Amino acid sequence: MRRQHRKTAAFLWPVTAGSKITYNLAEIFPNRIWTNQVLVSLKASSPAFLLRMNQKYGHLRRGIQQPELDDFITACAVDTLKHKKPWLTLIHLVDMDSMRHRYGVRSDEALAALHRLDQRVGRLIDATIEAGTFAQTNFAILGDHYQINVDHMIHLNQAFAKRGWLTPTTAGTVKNDWHVWAKSCDGSTYVYTRNFADLKTLRTLLEQTPGVERVSDQQTAQARGADPTCRFMVEAQAGYYFTDETNRAEVVEAVDPDSLGQPDRYHGVHGYDPLKPDYFTTLVLNGPSVKENQTIERADLIDEAPTFAALLGVKFPNALPGHTLLDALKGASHEAD
Repeated sequence: MRRQHRKTAAFLWPVTAGSKITYNLAEIFPNRIWTNQVLVSLKASSPAFLLRMNQKYGHLRRGIQQPELDDFITACAVDTLKHKKPWLTLIHLVDMDSMRHRYGVRSDEALAALHRLDQRVGRLIDATIEAGTFAQTNFAILGDHYQINVDHMIHLNQAFAKRGWLTPTTAGTVKNDWHVWAKSCDGSTYVYTRNFADLKTLRTLLEQTPGVERVSDQQTAQARGADPTCRFMVEAQAGYYFTDETNRAEVVEAVDPDSLGQPDRYHGVHGYDPLKPDYFTTLVLNGPSVKENQTIERADLIDEAPTFAALLGVKFPNALPGHTLLDALKGASHEAD
C-alpha cells in the first residue's frame, strides 16, 4: 500500500506501534518505571497526528479509562475518515471487552457497552457517507475472541515455588533462576522448563491441580500452533483462569469481587482453546465487494488475513495461514485461496 502511495490509518489497533502507517494512534502501554503513557504513545504513534487529535478531542478522555477512551478514539476516527479519507482504516474499540472483563460476559454493564458500540459504529459509517466514500467502502466488523465468566484463579507459579522449582520475588513475580515457569494466557497457560528432568512429576502436578481441564505436551501444542518452545500447554476449565503470580495463600483461590478491576482480577476472560464449547467470535462483512445475505457457518481467525488481503487486492510472496472466505466475496475464485 505504501508503494502505491495509499494513505492508511489505525486507531488503537494491536501490534502497530512504530508502524509506517500514515495516521497512527498506537495501542501501547508503559511497562518501565522510567516512562509514562504520554511518552510511549508519542514514540509509538504518528506524533504530530496524535498531538493534533488530542488537542481537538482530548477533552473526551479520562486517561485510558473506558468508556471515555472509545469516545475519544471514535471522534478521532470520524475526523480522519471525513477529512483524510484513508484507503485503509483500522479501528480497535475496547469498551465492551473492558466491561466483560470487569462485570461478566452478559452483565448489564456489558450490554450497555454493546449499545455504545453500536452507536459508535453508526458514527463511523455516517462519516464515510459524509466523506462521499461510503459506496466504495468495504466494512469488516470483527472480534478477536469471545470471553467466559470466571470466579477462580490458578497460580501455577505458586505451586512451582513450593517445590523449589522457582524463586519468587517480594513483588510476586519470578526470579530468573527458575527451572519451571508458567506464563499465563488467561484461559490457558504455557509451562516452560529449563535444566529440569522430572517431567512426569510436573505433568502429574498439572493434571491434579483443581480447575485444570487438559495438559498438552510440547508436540501437541506445537501442532495446534502454540509456542514450540513450551514444555506443556495447560487448559483451564470454564470458570477458572491462570495468573503468573507467586506469594499467594493458595494455588487455587476464589476471585474476591471487591478486587475486580485491579490487575489480573477478572469476572470474564479469554485465551481458552478455540475448540471450547460455545466459544466463538464474529465477523460481519458489507460493501461493494461483498456478497449479500450470505452466512458462513464456520471459519477460523486465521482465515481473516487472506480474506482481507483479497478485499484489498494485496498479494504476498508466500501463502498466508488460513483460507480466503470465497463464499463471502463477489468475483472471488479459488485461485485467491
